[in-house]
Amino acid sequence: SEVCVKHREEEFMKEFELLGLASDDTRWVIVNMYDPFLSDDDITAFLEMHVESASAPKKIYDRFGYWTGRRQYEVTLKVNKNYEGGFAHPPALFALGGSRGYLFYRDQPPFCRKCHEIGHVEKDCRTTSCTRCGAEGHTKRTCRIKVCSLCGADNHLYRACLRRDLTFVAAEK
Repeated sequence: SEVCVKHREEEFMKEFELLGLASDDTRWVIVNMYDPFLSDDDITAFLEMHVESASAPKKIYDRFGYWTGRRQYEVTLKVNKNYEGGFAHPPALFALGGSRGYLFYRDQPPFCRKCHEIGHVEKDCRTTSCTRCGAEGHTKRTCRIKVCSLCGADNHLYRACLRRDLTFVAAEK
């Protein structure tokens, strides 16, 4: 790349844009769902709440050709200078309705399973208030206020979310 930078202004390079091999905001995210029947569209919709963009998923197969239940997405993280590394990160542990899942990727910051915040782990958590409703005495994990785990709205739950990928049979009911 040093050679390209040195010759950037020369005539033969004027038509080219100089890019690195990988940008800082792009990550390959591996999503593992405990429910393999959850649709790709629902997982993609969840990811798009937390990142700028997410590619179509690629299913990951083992060496015998069996699907492992994992999906791989190329995502672009949202820029946010208040977060570690200058980017907002999606939660490492999440649920879509009754289906739990987790995700991991390169340079993923620590994630607390108690308060569901980024930057520390459960054993180091000092949070005494809920990050969902703001009340003292409980955490987000035990909060009684329920919100849709797919779109984040508080007027319905996942099973009634309009962003869900409903099958024809489920839409009939």
